[in-house]
Amino acid sequence: MTKQQLREKGAICFDKITDGLRKYADVKLVMDEKKALTHFKSLRKEYGVEHAFADFYYFRLDFDAREMVNELLSPEEISYLELISPLPGDEEEEIIFPLDEKLLKIIVRLNASEMLFSTIYFTASDRCERMRTTWWGNYGKEYICFKDR
Repeated sequence: MTKQQLREKGAICFDKITDGLRKYADVKLVMDEKKALTHFKSLRKEYGVEHAFADFYYFRLDFDAREMVNELLSPEEISYLELISPLPGDEEEEIIFPLDEKLLKIIVRLNASEMLFSTIYFTASDRCERMRTTWWGNYGKEYICFKDR
């Protein structure tokens, strides 16, 4: 999925953090890998799996950077990433993925290690009273949550 397709699904989506800070309410949470995994699994269940997405730039990394990331992953996780890999030539556009449990585990580990940051998106859902939110992974195990004012 592209960022444009994510916007069409109603996600809070912006390219510069300063834009997010200017346009949306924000709150910062510090969560280690375990807390982040529990938190986002809970939100994914609450919003519904069809309303949970993540950007994941792993496939845009050059060979050396990807090898460094792979050192933090299990062989099973690397195999999983090979399965979800965009088609050759689509790596520049196809960076948004449904947030399944396998990808979530990888994302929170890489965010916690500060090796590769990802953003997690929850779009509005009839089954959830919460408003849409976007969570930027950041340094110091910090996540910045953006939501409508």
